[in-house]
Amino acid sequence: MTHRTLFAALLMLSAAATSAFAADGSFEKNLSFNGTPTVYVSTGSGYIHINPGTDNQFHVVGHVHSHTGWLAAQDTDEAVKHILANPPVNQSGTIITIGPVNNSGLSNNISIDYDITTPRSTLLTSHTGSGGIEIAGISGRVAAESGSGSLRLSLANSNEVYGQTGSGSIHIEGVTGTLHARTGSGSIEAVGNVGSDWNLSTGSGTIRINLPNSARFSLDVSTGSGAVRVDQPIMMHGSLNHHHVVGTVNGGGPLIHVSTGSGSITID
Repeated sequence: MTHRTLFAALLMLSAAATSAFAADGSFEKNLSFNGTPTVYVSTGSGYIHINPGTDNQFHVVGHVHSHTGWLAAQDTDEAVKHILANPPVNQSGTIITIGPVNNSGLSNNISIDYDITTPRSTLLTSHTGSGGIEIAGISGRVAAESGSGSLRLSLANSNEVYGQTGSGSIHIEGVTGTLHARTGSGSIEAVGNVGSDWNLSTGSGTIRINLPNSARFSLDVSTGSGAVRVDQPIMMHGSLNHHHVVGTVNGGGPLIHVSTGSGSITID
């Protein structure tokens, strides 16, 4: 084979590889309903972004990406085409389900990112195996879980919030009721008011909680390695310990239980 022929062959292989990696596309759906929607959104790999919209209207855009080499180009091309022609979006009354792609043959080497607009009152459950979740403006119950990725929830006085990630930071604001937040490794920041018990924990990372000066709550805070700082007047229960603080603020109220294996904890 001459150098010129070899060079031409390499160009053809390069073009095929580029084509394989470019096997992407998007789908879009609009749904209507009467009442408060319950939304379940799940993706094996990809981000989930959710923003508030008008009542009784739901809008989703799915960005489908392939992640494979040129040898499997045809398989991934067909998988992407199938998903684009049959978006994993289903509705039954006020219940809307987005993903996952149930056929494992289609989900191999495929990721789907979701951009969603839904009413503020939505009852939301979201999950990604790998990727970040961002939720803004929702006032209904919110549950967000990522196998690996950060969570950023800027809510509108949500009364029930659950956030969990295997690895990544968690930022939650706008909570007025129950809060459960957990990460295997990463920092946690929570801003809101304590209407019910809070439980925040990380295997390794700092935790910071910001509450109004008038908030009434009880505390059980511990860190395996790091300092605990409470910037509000606290009535201590038990002996003074820089790694474990139990007490009440403004007479006590719902319990805030906070723990980290390694890192500081600040409550202000």
